[in-house]
Amino acid sequence: MTKIFSMTGFAAVQAKYDETEVTCEIRSVNSRYLEISVKLPRVLADLENQIKEFVRGKISRGKVMYSLNFSSLTSELQNLKIDPSTVRTYMNLLEQMQSAAGLDAPIKLDHLLFFKDIISFEEESKIDESLTDFIRELTEQALDKLNEMRSLEGENLRSDLENRLEKIAQLAGEVAELGKDSPRVEFDKMYQRLMTMLGNNEIDRTRLEQELAIISDKVDITEETVRMKSHIQLFRDNLQAGSPLGKKLNFILQEMHREANTMSNKTTIIEISHRVVSMKEDIEKLREQVQNIE
Repeated sequence: MTKIFSMTGFAAVQAKYDETEVTCEIRSVNSRYLEISVKLPRVLADLENQIKEFVRGKISRGKVMYSLNFSSLTSELQNLKIDPSTVRTYMNLLEQMQSAAGLDAPIKLDHLLFFKDIISFEEESKIDESLTDFIRELTEQALDKLNEMRSLEGENLRSDLENRLEKIAQLAGEVAELGKDSPRVEFDKMYQRLMTMLGNNEIDRTRLEQELAIISDKVDITEETVRMKSHIQLFRDNLQAGSPLGKKLNFILQEMHREANTMSNKTTIIEISHRVVSMKEDIEKLREQVQNIE
């Protein structure tokens, strides 16, 4: 039996890189398509596309939120640099301000840090290959852990779906059995109504019998019950096939709901109507559950 995956999950893994604690977190929630958002330190922005490819290799559907956090970043890792000439310029400016204001307090480093452009980012710096390999491995670990959780939830969903599907199959079988006599029941109802309306007047029952074929087309639900049985089996087969199957199951359930509606519209037999109502309730519950399957 192939695994099925829920679209909902969370995973976090940690490891050290050059004495720096690095945390990779991945969250996934329901989505009609695969949506990937990546949050990285600015210096690692060039890795965004690679990370998205890693995710696509493991996940086919859902909204995935990826983040990579460092407990601290060295200047080498951040690719930061200081422009000495800019520092001197601001230092001279501060000394002039000090003199103009007649202040004796010393100028401190904190004062210089107010000027944001004394520290700049080295855009052209390349990401170290060992760091790239480290992030790739950490990402794969997080994705594997996420899929373990998604698979566990997926198996719980499979069990619930199978139980509800079995109930629908049972109800469909009962409806099919009850529906065998539906045309005759409808005919007898019509005959009794006419008898009541006409009193003792004679009714050509032979002529009414000819109308039975017309009534059959309107009230016979055999075709709907056969198609319902086929949809149920197709649903079961796809559950065994495994993910990705959420969209396909949702389509099958739409067809099942359509057949149930047709049954409901055709019959006036209360025993059938009650069972069809229960079928529709369980089909709707299945549709809610399927929204969470990849």
